[in-house]
Amino acid sequence: MSGAGRVSGAGRVGWAGVLVLVDLLGCHLGYGALFIRPEGDWDSAAIDGIAAAAVFLCVLGALGLLLSWVPAWRGVLGRWWLLPPAVFLVFGVARLVHVQYAYPVS
Repeated sequence: MSGAGRVSGAGRVGWAGVLVLVDLLGCHLGYGALFIRPEGDWDSAAIDGIAAAAVFLCVLGALGLLLSWVPAWRGVLGRWWLLPPAVFLVFGVARLVHVQYAYPVS
């Protein structure tokens, strides 16, 4: 068996470093999307900020899934690396749906 398809430890560290950065950014956006509350129905700036953070969280979750799929599929990294981006995507969509129903546009 040749070692042509194998990735060295430096390759694993590189993939893991990129995915950790993506996951940390997702945690920051997730905090903004999930834990910031508007003061009322009239607080349109906060509602728009929450919706924007949720959209960015969805985009980052999809990007993270694409980035983590390649090393997980090749066996470079474990399949659990797919979990954080999937959670970000689900939370982003859930927050967008919540904002849509809780604060309808009048």
